[in-house]
Amino acid sequence: MAEVQLKNVYKKYEDGHTAVSGANIEISDKEFVVLVGPSGCGKTTTLRMIAGLEDITGGELLIDKKLCNNVEPKDRDIAMVFQNYALYPHMSVYENMAFGLKLRKMDKKEIDSRVKEAARILDLEQYLSKKPAALSGGQRQRVAVGRAIVRKPKVFLFDEPLSNLDAKLRVQMRTEISRLHKELNATTIYVTHDQTEAMTMGDKIVVMSKGVIQQTDTPLNLYNNPVNKFVAGFIGSPAMNFIEGVISYAGSTSIFTASDGSFTSGELLSGYEPGEYTFGIRPEDFSLTEIPGSHRISVTLELVEPMGNETFIYFIAAGVQFTARVNPDENLKRGEQISLWMKKGKYYFFRQSDGARVIS
Repeated sequence: MAEVQLKNVYKKYEDGHTAVSGANIEISDKEFVVLVGPSGCGKTTTLRMIAGLEDITGGELLIDKKLCNNVEPKDRDIAMVFQNYALYPHMSVYENMAFGLKLRKMDKKEIDSRVKEAARILDLEQYLSKKPAALSGGQRQRVAVGRAIVRKPKVFLFDEPLSNLDAKLRVQMRTEISRLHKELNATTIYVTHDQTEAMTMGDKIVVMSKGVIQQTDTPLNLYNNPVNKFVAGFIGSPAMNFIEGVISYAGSTSIFTASDGSFTSGELLSGYEPGEYTFGIRPEDFSLTEIPGSHRISVTLELVEPMGNETFIYFIAAGVQFTARVNPDENLKRGEQISLWMKKGKYYFFRQSDGARVIS
């Protein structure tokens, strides 16, 4: 397989729009890297530049230490799996998987061997004679993956391959792609807007927004140590709760207070400069039972969502809707007033001026 490096890569279109700005990514051999972010963040454009489907405006793309900015897609030794499967409807599963190899005039015995091996890996052996119309969405996506596998490329590229599948199939295919990566030991770059896919599949995650890489890290480090408000709010489901306010001195220490004065962190803070901040706390960092040292708040429940293994509750704090994830055994009802404890040391603070996280 191969390592992939993007060095200060830019993509600017003729109308002046910059889709990707100064991307620096290091992808090691056999690593599974996920590019994640909202629509329009530049993740698919970045993938297409790696594939050679988009020209690179500036910077360098290296595959296996070879400069590939101007190398034709067919000569980059990569294979791409698209969102819409891109199967030929008039061809059988076998013919779809073999088509690219036939174009390369590969020996028939080698083609047959590769297709049957890919079919075995993907559990498609019983479908080789069928046309795509006779397959389910998940089976079609496996055929698209199989067409990439038979190429035996240096790098696999996946462009939101699960977005057309229902929730159950997405979970199944997520597992299959992760298993496949481990079996093939393949360098893999995977694009998604779904942070759950990113967290569960990637060895490393690249979070993008408005064409700029916000943070590159392991899933757990992204979750526990986001560098800014965008990453903190994007990674984690349900999303982190935020309140704008100020940190001000209270004697020799300081405390955070919401802009309207209706909410405080309840904890004396040290190491923060006074100023305007955004306070953040994750839904799972609330508790229905008292925890020593934690700050108690009284809230009125706006909505209660029992999920079986957990319950989500919604309430208003400082004019902002908050979400908390709590024990499902409590019999909570809409309109009920309850006490919640915010776990000590689980607060995040971000500068309002630039969104950067500030650590005491």
